[in-house]
Amino acid sequence: MATTLKDIAKKLGISEATVSLALNNNSLVNEKTKKRVHEAAKELKYFPNMIAKGLATNKSNTIGIIVPDINIVFYANILRAVDEIVNRAGYSLLAAMSNDDPKVEEEIIRTFISKRIEGVLAVPTNQPTKFLTSYQKALKEHNIPLVYITSLYTIDGIRYVMGDIREGTYMLVNHLVELGHKDIVFIGGNRTVPTTSLRREGYGRALTEHGIPIDEKNLIECDGIHYDQAVLATEELLQERHDFTAICAMNDEMALGVVNTLQKAKIRVPEDVSVVGYDNTIFSKVSMVGITSMDSDIEGTCRQAVDMLMQVIRGEEPEEPHIMVRPAIVQRQSSGKARR
Repeated sequence: MATTLKDIAKKLGISEATVSLALNNNSLVNEKTKKRVHEAAKELKYFPNMIAKGLATNKSNTIGIIVPDINIVFYANILRAVDEIVNRAGYSLLAAMSNDDPKVEEEIIRTFISKRIEGVLAVPTNQPTKFLTSYQKALKEHNIPLVYITSLYTIDGIRYVMGDIREGTYMLVNHLVELGHKDIVFIGGNRTVPTTSLRREGYGRALTEHGIPIDEKNLIECDGIHYDQAVLATEELLQERHDFTAICAMNDEMALGVVNTLQKAKIRVPEDVSVVGYDNTIFSKVSMVGITSMDSDIEGTCRQAVDMLMQVIRGEEPEEPHIMVRPAIVQRQSSGKARR
């Protein structure tokens, strides 16, 4: 049978009210009594009923987070970082996966509301969609703040913290141009999704600044942003032509798919074709050829997103509701001077 407040009170010879106040570290109880109560609770294996507590206070002490797909290392790293930061702040984390489906994303939000979540961190889907404003409205009606992390929906009145992927891609492509590359292929997701469109803007800016025309055939769209899609895109590219000297992939997982496909076709990296990725994940390090990538500072991004969310939960309005975290290039063996 589960231990109750009454059991602790009986053991210590004090009232249940005092036990409750002590467990909640209320200033009305002296430190000596608090210590005795906490020790007794531990000895008797007392676990507070968080559901009942939430009903009483109308607070769950829980933050919800949605990611598109935990099979992508980048998103798994976000979950790991956010969980640690949220726990340090004294909150629990409830994680859910949207399967990159906007409708599922909306359903998750409504579930979060029913569970009295105090705030939501959301990584938007990578699918083209007209933003479903109904769930944002529902969150506002229940006074539950929302902060987008690592991406955003391009609508008014949102808060977000994300790596500056436009600037990061600009830096990567500029790096390739400085190595003598002019025919640079970009492989990403759907162009209407911000995580791809912002990168394409950075790609275009780097070429334009160097007087290099933007060739539409070098902008490749994939149905997804996984390894397999990058392999397929690279295979189709090689069937059509071999005149390019560099490939900029949307993330490290896709970059690894590109590298492996090129090597399978007996094309050397970087001697024949240079390759760069993004996010500086494990994929850039385990590749037979270390992949030049862009570190998007996941820890810093997650910390600032959680801090912003906590500010709003406390009733404070962040001074800056839109934060772009500057990335840093990590150069490895996959990018080298153009040979032709």
